[in-house]
Amino acid sequence: MSRVSITDNMVLMVTLSQLWARQELALEVVVDSPSARLEDVTIVHSSELPEVDEWLAGGEVLLTIGVGQDLGGDGVADYVGRLKRVGVHALGIGLGSALPWQVIPAALLEQAAAQGLALFGVPEPVPFVAVVDAFTRMREEETTRELSRASSAGRRFATDLAHQGPAALVDDLASTLGTGVRFVSPTGRGLTGGDAENLIRHELIAEAVKPSLAPRLLRTESGIVEAVPVGDEQVRGWILTPAEVTGNSRTRALLLSTAAALLSLSITEESPRRSVSRLFTTPLGAGGARAEWRQQTGLAPASRVKFTVFGGVRGEVPETLLGDLGAGTLLARAGSMIGVIEAGTQKADLSRDDVAESAADHASVVDRVAEVAGLDRLFAKSIPLTQIHHTWTVWRTQHEGATSDVRALLSSIDESAAQRFVDRVLGTLLASQDGRDLLLTLRSFIAAGGVKDTIAAELGIHRHTVRARMAKIETLLGRDLTRAESVQAVALALELAEL
Repeated sequence: MSRVSITDNMVLMVTLSQLWARQELALEVVVDSPSARLEDVTIVHSSELPEVDEWLAGGEVLLTIGVGQDLGGDGVADYVGRLKRVGVHALGIGLGSALPWQVIPAALLEQAAAQGLALFGVPEPVPFVAVVDAFTRMREEETTRELSRASSAGRRFATDLAHQGPAALVDDLASTLGTGVRFVSPTGRGLTGGDAENLIRHELIAEAVKPSLAPRLLRTESGIVEAVPVGDEQVRGWILTPAEVTGNSRTRALLLSTAAALLSLSITEESPRRSVSRLFTTPLGAGGARAEWRQQTGLAPASRVKFTVFGGVRGEVPETLLGDLGAGTLLARAGSMIGVIEAGTQKADLSRDDVAESAADHASVVDRVAEVAGLDRLFAKSIPLTQIHHTWTVWRTQHEGATSDVRALLSSIDESAAQRFVDRVLGTLLASQDGRDLLLTLRSFIAAGGVKDTIAAELGIHRHTVRARMAKIETLLGRDLTRAESVQAVALALELAEL
């Protein structure tokens, strides 16, 4: 199938040359400008304001009859200079027997030629509105052609996806745009080709957790990359393409958004959860560990792998991002902890103090996910495959308990529903003037089982202060905290608030 590149075969909006060529206008070009001829005209506008340049943004064709300016006097040089500096493409002078000028003033002609401002006459009886209408019609015709091109490409993209899959769509998009295109997962893992470079992956991981689904511009060593998100309510992939390209920006945006909408259909609503590897759950000998590694990752067995344990895991985002990194990364979760195995690490053992990388570019994508998700690094070491089960078991048994189990369950609750529950139970307390002290006291009350001496010792306050604070807390909450069901509701709300 032959494909047309928009960068090579597309008329660029409406140029000054095209406007001048409209025969019904009979415009008289007196100062030509080869560079201005090829520029896109943003608007055709008439104005007699003396300081009109203050209201211009560049790209305009300005029409005037010279009422507010002495186009034949000494001030014309300043006028032309101001128009040139703000980026006006051309100046058109209305000429006629009933107008201030019947021919273009010599001073204006001289200054336009000297300063390189394209100049033309609008002869009698052509009104300015005819010039504006001609430009508007040309813009509308170009917009129609633009939409037709994008629609045709969109139908072709849909056929590519249906018959050959995402890779064919991406190839077609690249050919149509005339530039490179990649389709990657939220963390930059290649979905139709290779992974994105580490520098880009680090940026994508940070962007993947943001609620906005607008395109992003990412600055890299090789230039600026446009990242177009794929997905409905959250990022499930990215289209990556160089931002520095020629062609119609609106058509490009239409093509990219169409491709993104179609590619979202190729991504399942929920990433399939891989079962936890036996490397975490079962003591394995050397042979069994190598076989399990090969089965889980598809990679040749590594003599040593980097094993990291993260704490402070809240919600599903960290697990989702880590699980998206690809087959070379295995993970298991226990409550608020995640254990992560990274392939291909041949470094010497890393202590807790010197695991941090000296610069962000050298950090692994796992480190970047941890940074973005706000995880706490508890342990990091390069170990043989056969030691993973023992190491994970030690950390899990030391840190896993009833609290982490409850948090793991609560983290799966819908965020909006959780927020409503927190607002209903704790809202008045959180909004109170001394809410911070009361909240600390309430947390201590729950942890200490209501024993006031323990609370006072932990907070460094008198037990009478504890009693006064608890009375105020019960008033604000409208709950009797001697009742088990009230304490249970408040404790759940506190956990959800921290998540």
